[in-house]
Parts: sequence; C-alpha cells; structure tokens
Amino acid sequence: MKKILSLLVMAILMSSCLTNKKSIRDYDESMRLVRLHFPEIYQMYCNGAVVITDVYTFERDGKERVGISYRYR
Repeated sequence: MKKILSLLVMAILMSSCLTNKKSIRDYDESMRLVRLHFPEIYQMYCNGAVVITDVYTFERDGKERVGISYRYR
C-alpha cells in the first residue's frame, strides 16, 4: 500500500510540472514571440497557411521557453 501511494504522489507531482504553462493573451506580444522563436511558422501564418491557436510560455531546465499550438488550414 505504501508503494502504491508513493507512486501515485509521484505521478501527480510530475504531471503538475508538465502543465505549468502560461498562455499569452496579448496579440502583439504573442506575435512578437512567434516571430522571434518560430520564424517559419510565423511566415506560414502571414501567408494564411496556418492558424495559431495558442502561444504560451513554460519553464524547462530552469529556463523559460515559448511554445505554440497551431493547425493547417
């Protein structure tokens, strides 16, 4: 029982670390981050080939990183 409880606690802690992201709601800031970190996707966005659905920041290895969610038209 003790092992199951410790595995459950570890799984909860690991999943909470993975979901620690902050969505960027300001359009100008999100486009600046996309243009800086993902220039090829930004170009496809400008050409109308993709739709950017979310721009977010998260922390990995002690550094803040930028991630995006997008889909093709």
